[in-house]
Amino acid sequence: MKEQSALALADKWEIQELVAKYAYAIDHRQAQAWADLFTVDGQFISAGIKRAQGRDELIEYVERAQRTGNQIRHWTCNMLIEGDSESARLRLYVMAVDVAQTIRPYLMGEYDDQLVKVEGQWKFKVRNVEFCVGKSWLDGGAIV
Repeated sequence: MKEQSALALADKWEIQELVAKYAYAIDHRQAQAWADLFTVDGQFISAGIKRAQGRDELIEYVERAQRTGNQIRHWTCNMLIEGDSESARLRLYVMAVDVAQTIRPYLMGEYDDQLVKVEGQWKFKVRNVEFCVGKSWLDGGAIV
């Protein structure tokens, strides 16, 4: 059995980059780039509902978001990253802001994610967000 080592600072940095790429890709409706951040069977869950699983559904999720015309930007903070060199749990806060005509906070929530390293790259296995205030765009709220 292969012994797993503690999560290195380089891994934590790569995970922070993953979060930044996620926000940029969803905010700019880059469906392929967004799906690339997940494992092939990766899941996106919001408000307790599985919104997409697997590459095709993840891409469709962003394409549907693009059709809404919403202009959103994500702010994330207070990352807690725990794990080892192969898998990690990521928890952080998120605020989505509508930037279509002004700056208007749209929602506040918390991610609690499962990450795995695939071929040397950190990926979301499960991206799970719960909302403190606001709701999913599928439920009439913001694009998360």
